[in-house]
Amino acid sequence: MTISLKKAFGAALAALSLTASAAAAPTAIDTEAQLDVMAASGVIQEEINTLYHTWDSILKSGMAERSHYTFYAAVTDLDRDERLELLISRHFLNKDPLYYAGDSISEEQQKGLQYLCENYPSQIYGAAYEISKDGTTLDPYAINNANTQFPDLTRLHIRGKNTDGHYIYMVDTQRMPRDESWTSATDRYGIVYDAQILWVDVDLGVGTNAHAEGTASVHGEQVEPFYTSMNLLYLNKDVDPYGEEAEKFRRERLDRGGRGVNFVSWEELDKDTRAALASSWHGWSYEN
Repeated sequence: MTISLKKAFGAALAALSLTASAAAAPTAIDTEAQLDVMAASGVIQEEINTLYHTWDSILKSGMAERSHYTFYAAVTDLDRDERLELLISRHFLNKDPLYYAGDSISEEQQKGLQYLCENYPSQIYGAAYEISKDGTTLDPYAINNANTQFPDLTRLHIRGKNTDGHYIYMVDTQRMPRDESWTSATDRYGIVYDAQILWVDVDLGVGTNAHAEGTASVHGEQVEPFYTSMNLLYLNKDVDPYGEEAEKFRRERLDRGGRGVNFVSWEELDKDTRAALASSWHGWSYEN
């Protein structure tokens, strides 16, 4: 009888332990429901409508051959609170290199200039949202980029470093501002680069660690940037863009950054918003 009581008591304790463990287990993140909320929020449709209105304005201004406008979106969890974020990156493209080159260039050179225009936007803006605490709406984030260039969120690296309770992410923002002095084809095009960091608090914070300026030349399909100046802002120090200090800075960012966040194009979003957002989220990873 005593042995049976001991067995029964042991079984009861085991059951209680299992129940407690199950109760303590974290609730699985319901990404599917959150993606549904994002897709139904109207944010993407509003972005698509803005894109068409902006493109219509470009057509009416007679700048269609020299300008283009597009946007991209990504689903992330930057602060790792299991409430997903929607990031929007808007690009204004400067197509002057293609415009002034005309039709006489080779197919390879045309591809190179196209790559330059698409990967070095003239202006970059964007927006960010997060699923609300009750999971029913998509709330906008303020993006605090005071005194610095708006970050190119399509060049946000996925690996975050936990610093003082916040995950810090690397962003590489490169641009080719429009130069109104251009009147014909040229061998080199002015570019700027900002090595930035991004983190989530009550808003989306942005800081810049380094700023570089230079030119890019195009040889066939290849784009070759060459920087002539670089300032490490966190040290308030001008350095040789290809010197030892600059190389060390780049290596450290490369080691910390990891691969890029998975963005999807506006064409994919216009075709099937829910599927495109799901595709972006499936590319997310909580890399350290």
